[in-house]
Amino acid sequence: MQRVAGGAFAVLLFLVAPAAPAETTGRPRVGLVLSGGSAHGLAHVGVLSVLEELRVPVDVVAGTSMGSVVGGLYASGMSPAEMERLVLTADWEDLLDDRPSRDRLSFRRKQDDVLNYVDLEMGLSARGISFPSGLIAGQKLGFLLKALTLGTVGVARFDDLPIPFRCVATDIATGEKVVLSDGSLAEAIRASMSIPGVFSPVPRGARLLVDGGLVENLPVSEAEEMGADVVIAVDVSSDKFDPAKLKSFGGVLSRMASLPVKQNVTKALSRAGVVVAPRVADIPSMDFSRGAALVKRGEEAARAMAKELAALSVPEEEYRAYRERLRGRRPDPPVVDALQTVSAGVDPRQIAARLETREGRPLDVAKLRRDLERIYEMGVFETVEFRLLSDEGRSVLVIDAKPKSWGPTFLRVGSGFEANFDGDATLALRGTLHAMQLNPLGGELKATLELGTVPGVSVGLYQPLDYRGRFFTSADVSWIRTLARISTPDGLVGEGRVELLQGVVDAGITLGSWGQLRAGAFRGTGTGKPLVTNLPLEELSIELGGVLGAASVDTLDDLSFPRRGTKAEARIEAFLQQLGSEASFNRLQLRGLHAIPAGSRSAILVTGGYEDAMGSHPPFYLLFTLSDFTRLAALSREVNGGERAAYASVTLQHRIASLPTRLGRGVYVGGTFETGRVWARREETGLDDIRPAGGVFAAADTVLGPIYAGLGVGYGGNASLFVLLGRPF
Repeated sequence: MQRVAGGAFAVLLFLVAPAAPAETTGRPRVGLVLSGGSAHGLAHVGVLSVLEELRVPVDVVAGTSMGSVVGGLYASGMSPAEMERLVLTADWEDLLDDRPSRDRLSFRRKQDDVLNYVDLEMGLSARGISFPSGLIAGQKLGFLLKALTLGTVGVARFDDLPIPFRCVATDIATGEKVVLSDGSLAEAIRASMSIPGVFSPVPRGARLLVDGGLVENLPVSEAEEMGADVVIAVDVSSDKFDPAKLKSFGGVLSRMASLPVKQNVTKALSRAGVVVAPRVADIPSMDFSRGAALVKRGEEAARAMAKELAALSVPEEEYRAYRERLRGRRPDPPVVDALQTVSAGVDPRQIAARLETREGRPLDVAKLRRDLERIYEMGVFETVEFRLLSDEGRSVLVIDAKPKSWGPTFLRVGSGFEANFDGDATLALRGTLHAMQLNPLGGELKATLELGTVPGVSVGLYQPLDYRGRFFTSADVSWIRTLARISTPDGLVGEGRVELLQGVVDAGITLGSWGQLRAGAFRGTGTGKPLVTNLPLEELSIELGGVLGAASVDTLDDLSFPRRGTKAEARIEAFLQQLGSEASFNRLQLRGLHAIPAGSRSAILVTGGYEDAMGSHPPFYLLFTLSDFTRLAALSREVNGGERAAYASVTLQHRIASLPTRLGRGVYVGGTFETGRVWARREETGLDDIRPAGGVFAAADTVLGPIYAGLGVGYGGNASLFVLLGRPF
């Protein structure tokens, strides 16, 4: 939410909550009613701007869904100009995506998605498999609403806001209308806009609340009950309908969902004194990127009704006094007198270790945002919220971490597919069981089963050694069966099947969210069976053992289509006969990727690697090759193994379109130039035989993972088409 922080929190952080503006005798009491309509609700901001231009005072506000967001912020004292800046600077795509920004994740959580998984986390318990109650828990949006309404802390009733306010939600269990008039303003707004199936329901007492548009999308009656003599109703609930869509199943379902909204809006409009209806039907209802255009549509619609609205205006001096009472004085940030944490299933010391906010200091909203992000990034909480309470004159900051109802044992599934039209193909189907919070320090157990071309099983235990997780130890056991090229420094011999059972124990230190150092020992045993060879070979026994060390850096903002950041690793393995290895030799591997933004929708990716036996002579099954699909375009690959290998590539990727929310993120096109070489022996190293390759591709970032299709041209001019499902880096 970095870009949001740059705009939203600069708009305002602390709002004052003075008494409601006094009524002026001789003028009607004006009620403003704002309808729901998802992104279309941003047009409400433009209507508010014109109301202020025309000096129309608002005495009560009622709203539903997005109308409750705009109406609630306005009732709390936020100006239309501040709201417009918020609309234009907010990163709406990020706000409506609970996934934390990857570059800020803890290093441990960055490792969770190295394999390709479907973008759906399930829970596993004795009761069976469970799922989240919504696609979005609203973590980022909830924090933003809490931050923007800090000035209402201590206001128990919405009648005591600068402008009395009501919003409408729906009890998902009974279908009843619920009018929210007290409590936390941010939580009330959040409940009113909780679209079923998209946002998780919001608990309030014994009720579970969802979007109020299901029962009353234009709450004119609530404004009337608050004493409005004249109601200005702003309706952005688009009813643009194409009868041809009734021929499809999805079109019928969509129409069934919109009909109740249409009916309750039509009924409410008949009671409004002035109706403002911005023209928004041609803009998709979830296209928040069109905020500027929607605000302008609201202004245009309000100016079209200027004559009717001007009849409710007051003299300039009177309106100035009204606005001063409404906005009031911005207070200094409150001092945090006490800090409390609430969590279930997680040792509170893990929460406290991630907080930089301290008692006795003024509340720093930007620092609090990072505190909540660090807690949320632990991966076991559905939401992490804050409340600022007033207790006998003391400000109490409560950090409320709500655990995932489907955790803390999670199940994820995924797949991978690689193929070219030369007949090479691999398929992987995998499932991972991830048990978290096994002990007070946050121990984890992860088990993965993989089926397909390269079947395997792995079980790993990860144990932090402190509450922040800076120091750790881990143990992993894995079994894998794979096909491997049998190659010697003298050339390719054939292909065989390798089965390997291996265990690793190590310990390390995490360097913030960006790096890690680890060292350990390993032991493995297995067999190699020749299948198709040029020479008669017998089945061999594989015995491995030694020590390893690794240093890693990971600041990529995205693992599939990064735009900025670096991911690199240096790894050295010393195979020692003293630890069970059949021979003593060494392996050094250096790999890295650096992403550079190139405009708002493009990026340049520079990738490189170097692998070296460091003067030793590994067995044939551990020689280096470049024969894998992760270098996208180099389809004329080195098939021989060698004691040294190097490669480099430059990729340009450009985002050409967005995918619907929760179906994916974007569609890309790009091109790659690569070069690389395997040297059979270190003494043969030279630049004479460097092999160039290149290609072009189209790709999509989907909930199933990144999907690539393209054309690669390799050394010698040979070309091949390829497809790839899975992480390319």
